[in-house]
Order: sequence, then C-alpha cells, then structure tokens
Amino acid sequence: MARLDNLQDFILVVLGSIFGANTRFIIYQKLNKINLSKNLIILSINTFSSFSLGFFLSILSHISSLNYSYQLALFLSVGFLGSLSTFSTFINHLHELLIKQKFYLAFKLAIISITSGILSFAFGSLLAMNI
Repeated sequence: MARLDNLQDFILVVLGSIFGANTRFIIYQKLNKINLSKNLIILSINTFSSFSLGFFLSILSHISSLNYSYQLALFLSVGFLGSLSTFSTFINHLHELLIKQKFYLAFKLAIISITSGILSFAFGSLLAMNI
C-alpha cells in the first residue's frame, strides 16, 4: 500500500507541474505581447506565485481536517505553484545578465526578487489568516 501512496503522490505532483508550467508559459507569452521587460515578467510571475503559496498554505493549515489536504498540498504547492514559480528561470535570467556583464542589474534583480518573494508570501499568509 505504501508503494501505491508514493505513486499517487508522484502523479499528483506531475499533474500539478504540467498545469503550472503551462500556466507560466501562457502568462509569460501574454505579458510579453504587451512589451513588458523580461525582468518584470519573471518578477511578476514569481511574486504572484509566492503570494499564492503563502495564501494557500495558510488556508490549508486551517482546513487540515480535510482527508485530502496532504494530496491537495502536493498538487497545488509542490506541483502547480512550484512549476509556476520556477527558480531555474530566475537563475537562468540572472546568469544571462552576468554573462552580459550587467552585474549591477543582476544584483538588483536578485535582491528585489528575493525580497518581493518573501514579502508576498508573508502577505498572502497574513491575508488568508484573516479570512
């Protein structure tokens, strides 16, 4: 039975990841069409994802009586939101800036991204606790 649970957990994360990655792609394409800078697009998506993760995890802690809260957490937080806010895209973009020797911009973007991620996660969590 434990093996079946692990397979089910794996499938939930994979399905959430598929939806998260495709959602990120769609959002990126739509924001790119309105000529937002790559920096702002990545920052916006990651900030929204951090907010959503804080909000969701806070709500989930209040409804832990649900039988499926663990599976819901796997699907949404690890799968969907994990793929929506990919760390690899952020790091790849920083790497591109460093290769172009735009050190100040890379440093500024890293600090702003990390700070906005932490603050938006906290804000999402606080907002959900007050609902």
